[in-house]
Amino acid sequence: MADLGGWEEALLLSRNCEEDLAREYTIYKHLGEHDCILRCFGLDEIHHPGVHALRLELAPLGTVRGLIQKLPGEPLPELTRVQMCRDAVDGLVHIHSRHVWHSDISCRNLMLFDGYRVKIGGFGGSIIQGRESSFPVTVAEEAQYELPCRGRDRDQRPTMKRELFALGSCMYEIMAWMRPFQGLPDSEVTRRYERNEFSSLDGIPVTIAEAIWNCWHEAYDCADQVAESLQEIQLPIDRDEAAFDSIAEKEEGR
Repeated sequence: MADLGGWEEALLLSRNCEEDLAREYTIYKHLGEHDCILRCFGLDEIHHPGVHALRLELAPLGTVRGLIQKLPGEPLPELTRVQMCRDAVDGLVHIHSRHVWHSDISCRNLMLFDGYRVKIGGFGGSIIQGRESSFPVTVAEEAQYELPCRGRDRDQRPTMKRELFALGSCMYEIMAWMRPFQGLPDSEVTRRYERNEFSSLDGIPVTIAEAIWNCWHEAYDCADQVAESLQEIQLPIDRDEAAFDSIAEKEEGR
């Protein structure tokens, strides 16, 4: 393939960007409204003809990953983090019920709202099942979120198990307030996963720890089973107020 000139390369990038935006908008429309899914209000033309942007619901508290990085070693109250996990699980249950593969479940795609409620976003690489030819694979999970091959070829790993493994890593990051094996090179994380070595679950409530372990070890067949395993956890009505008091105290101390 011949090298592209500067303007040709810019034009190609622009076309690819427009295609990605159209794809993501299609996914949002297909998913419909749900309490744990980021809302999309349209694909709007901006500034110049043919140039578009998604009009997405604003997440006032940013992403879960961003909050963890902002407050390292200072996690939110445990029950608040448990609710965040449940929101992520409920969102994935809805996504799968609509026959969509998210393809990039990660705390950087979990958006935070008042009360630290979570909504899933980041559908730029998602796929509607049965329409794979229209939705080619364009993304891959982060190393800490990627299901190991376990003797299989990479493309033979079941998509459902990949999504659930990533969900387990999401819950771990929320509860441990850090990514699995944080600080290790991606290549070393991959090697450890292939040896079935995972981050310690010590200190994480038993019900959540068991759900994470089951996601990592392919014990679940669907996200509904994860949701069912978390139902026994009882949350107090005033959890949101406790969370806001905690974060306010931390911010005042900075």
